[in-house]
Amino acid sequence: MCMRKYSKIDVINRIEERAYKLRHRRQEGFDDKSLLSECIVNEIKWLFKMLDKETQSEVLNKPWLDE
Repeated sequence: MCMRKYSKIDVINRIEERAYKLRHRRQEGFDDKSLLSECIVNEIKWLFKMLDKETQSEVLNKPWLDE
């Protein structure tokens, strides 16, 4: 299996998508300790670590990550 190298735009888009998914789950009343919510949080953390320091700072300032 060949691992594809993702661009930072792909990674940022995936983080944004997962952040919205997590927000939606929390608004729907799902417990923050649910397995799926925990998996989403861990995926966001893993994706965030793939970014360089400058891009990490940019992502931290995004309004969709703040909520």
